[in-house]
Amino acid sequence: MLTRLRLKNIKSYRDAEIHFEEGINGINGENGHGKTTILEAIGYILFDFLPNNKHQYLLRRGARSGSIELEFIGDDGIAYTLRRKVGGSEIRLSTPIGEITGKKDVQDWLIDNLFPHLTDPKELSSLFENTIGVPQGTFTAAFLLRPSDRKKVFDEVLGVDEYKKAYENLRKVIKLIEEDLQELKDQQLILQTRTEGYERLKKEKIGLEAEIAQLAGRIQDSQKELEALKARREELETQQKLLQKVENELEVFERSKNATENHLARVKKDIERAETAERLIAELADEKNEYEESEKTLRSLYARREERNRDERRVQELKHDLERLREKQQRKEELEREISRLNSEIEELLPLAEREDALNQEIERVENELKEPLQRLISEKRQLQQEQRRIDELKIKIETLKREKEQFLPMLQKQIGLTREIEEKSQSIAVIASEIRELQEGLAQAGEKNLCPILKGVECKEVPSFKTYFTREINKRQRILETIQTEHKVLQKELEALENPSEEIAKKDALIADAIQELERLEGIPERIRENSERLRVLSEKFQRYLELTGEAGDEERVKSILSELKKKLEALGDAKRELSKKEALIEEKEKEVGDLSEVHRQIKESEDKLKVQTSALRKYAGLDATITVIEAKVQKLKNSYDLYLQNKPIVERKTEYINEYKRVSNKLREEQARIERLTAEQRSLLASFNESEFQQTIKEVEELDRKLSRYQTSYNEKSHQLEKLQQELSRMKSELEELKRVEERLEEEREFYSYVSLIRDLLNTSGQLIVLELINQIGREASNIYCEIMDDHSLDLQWSDDYDIIVMEGGEERGFAQLSGGEEMSAALAVRLALLKVISKSDIMFLDEPTQNLDSRRRENLSQQIRRIHGFKQLFVISHDDTFNEECDHVIRVEKVDGESRVRTTIDQPL
Repeated sequence: MLTRLRLKNIKSYRDAEIHFEEGINGINGENGHGKTTILEAIGYILFDFLPNNKHQYLLRRGARSGSIELEFIGDDGIAYTLRRKVGGSEIRLSTPIGEITGKKDVQDWLIDNLFPHLTDPKELSSLFENTIGVPQGTFTAAFLLRPSDRKKVFDEVLGVDEYKKAYENLRKVIKLIEEDLQELKDQQLILQTRTEGYERLKKEKIGLEAEIAQLAGRIQDSQKELEALKARREELETQQKLLQKVENELEVFERSKNATENHLARVKKDIERAETAERLIAELADEKNEYEESEKTLRSLYARREERNRDERRVQELKHDLERLREKQQRKEELEREISRLNSEIEELLPLAEREDALNQEIERVENELKEPLQRLISEKRQLQQEQRRIDELKIKIETLKREKEQFLPMLQKQIGLTREIEEKSQSIAVIASEIRELQEGLAQAGEKNLCPILKGVECKEVPSFKTYFTREINKRQRILETIQTEHKVLQKELEALENPSEEIAKKDALIADAIQELERLEGIPERIRENSERLRVLSEKFQRYLELTGEAGDEERVKSILSELKKKLEALGDAKRELSKKEALIEEKEKEVGDLSEVHRQIKESEDKLKVQTSALRKYAGLDATITVIEAKVQKLKNSYDLYLQNKPIVERKTEYINEYKRVSNKLREEQARIERLTAEQRSLLASFNESEFQQTIKEVEELDRKLSRYQTSYNEKSHQLEKLQQELSRMKSELEELKRVEERLEEEREFYSYVSLIRDLLNTSGQLIVLELINQIGREASNIYCEIMDDHSLDLQWSDDYDIIVMEGGEERGFAQLSGGEEMSAALAVRLALLKVISKSDIMFLDEPTQNLDSRRRENLSQQIRRIHGFKQLFVISHDDTFNEECDHVIRVEKVDGESRVRTTIDQPL
């Protein structure tokens, strides 16, 4: 049950909240005030139905997005809230345990909990459009389609497609089962082929096991024999290794003894050489001391010569500095001359730079205070002129619509008159039909008891029979009835020919209201145009020395021309300001350089004084080079004796070391001789106990037995490998035999399942149409009863054919839906749709949008009473501009449009 609907920026609703009650909810209001929008919003949020499939259709004019919020109570008695954004993809369902988001998840929940008879979210839209909430103006549309198109619509409503889909869907199942059967047969054949040699392989396995056991015994015997031989070989090998070790040690000590003897001879020679060196350095001691004294004197003279060289270099540096300072003095004089010249040039550039500054300021002022504001004003003016043209267009449109509306007013009056006459004729037909029935009853009574037609219930004996009187009166009224019925049909056709001018007037009124609303939005445009003109005038006065502004596009071109002239004047100055800055920078740079050279004259005088002092100091080094030459000659003469002394001194110093080494090496030689003698004795003993020929024979026997054992082992391994492969193959075959048994069992089950599915598919193919035909007959009978109630004529009979055409039987005459009048079409379509709802709909709610279209007052009244008798729905929604239904409604919602905005003004609870 729906309880609350909130609309934000949906068509003519800005922000409205509407409450619903259980029972019949009437939604009443004038045409174009927003009644149908309520139905469209519910259709969109709950059933995903949207006319034209365009979201912009639902949005309020000027709004970028809108939202719909629907609160309802499910079959579990719990309240849920569904929210959906228009102009976006957001959709949310609030439940007591959390939120569900996303269109697919929300629609799946709706189908599971509200519409369990549906299987696909796509069916929601069709359910709403063709059954629950048939949109305004489409009650009769489906019945006017070609038979093939009509069949598509109602096949979907009645679920015919479900049987066809089930039949077709099972085709894939049959195909899959057939594929499974073939796959199982293929598996059966493969497994049978792969397990053919199972018994033969079992026999091979027994033979291999016997051969492997025999080989295992031979291997065991050979291993015992081999172990005994290996033990003897290891014993002999140990003796051989010990002998080899002794011989190796003997050889090592022999080599070591030879090396020690050689070393001893070298040490003896070193001692003799040290004694000779000791005698030589005693002879060279005096020459060595004289050499060292001369070296000391020479080092002192070299230091003095280095001091002289430093003083000479200082004299050269002073001369170089003096020359550099004189060059700086010349540079200072040149700079002072250049500064004087640059100051003269600056005096000439000053007036030009001031003119350049003035032009730059003027260009900036025109750019910022004229060009940019003028562009904004012209752009604003164009937009305002466009809005003004729209105002003029709207005024013309309103006048045009009013004239068009006035053209419909005479037809409206005629429509009102015809409707009134048709109602009067209908009343007359009902009265005369009632009189005819009474006369027919009187005729029947008169024929039996001859009762008087004047004095009711009194038998008249004076008149033989009243049959002639009753027959004449009946015929008379029959003629009057036929005449009135003919006039009624003529009036009905005239009314239909007018094509409902009241609806056209309502459309024109809605268009006029929209245009007036837009005019109200644009009412400030003239004032803004005046403000724009005033700002343009102020700007024109400010720059009147250049031009007079008009606010047209040509003003921008003239401003560009003014800026171009100013820039040309600026270019003609040749960038004097930049030249001025450059020369000022040069002067600053050169004055700084002059300042850096201000001390150069003083520095020249100081350098000349230092040079005189340093030149005078060089005189004290006279004769130094000659003295150095004499001492160097003496040192060179003593050099050989000094070097010979130094060469022999280290040898003398190691004499004690050589004597100690001689003693140590002599002791080592004695030890090595003793060790060689002991090893020679041990070698003779080992040679006496070790037999080389026995050792070689044992090695040969071990190798032969090892090869024999290897052959046994190889054969054993090959046979074992064969047995392992054979066991694996037997294991595989055993598994495949078990699998073959399972495949054969599955094959039998699949064959039984194939037979079952084929039977079900055949049943769906034959019984589906029979079930639908029964539904059509049931709906047709219910629709006929409703149609007779609406038409207030139970002599009529409505039938719904198997191609979904509506046929009305009247007085033996058969008429198809296309042959009915407008009112009859609407009544018949309503009857079938109401019957559909009662027979097949599983929904607790139903919507009727303008169900009284083309119905006269009597039929509207009949329809309202018929709707009250509809059972099986918690809520019915009747949307109408006609207040006929208000008395039959449990709850009435009145919608009005105020200043272009739809509002729910009043809510009235009707007494039951």
